[in-house]
Amino acid sequence: MREIVIQTQKLTKSFGNFTAVHEITFDVKAGEVFGFLGANGAGKSTFLKILSGEIEPNKGVVEISKGERMSFLKQNQFE
Repeated sequence: MREIVIQTQKLTKSFGNFTAVHEITFDVKAGEVFGFLGANGAGKSTFLKILSGEIEPNKGVVEISKGERMSFLKQNQFE
């Protein structure tokens, strides 16, 4: 069985009355590749910012295995 390298448990992030991310729980195992699809404003970028540690969730946990890292390309790479 492959090692879990990223694990989330009930991640939630709200901005005022808007909940961008609601109780997301999932695992990524070594060697897996994943992507996120959704409408504009659905919370994809917010979720990736939480995974990378750029912003903190209101509740929930992100665990990344020792020696691993999370990175992503921003929507506007020239910011």
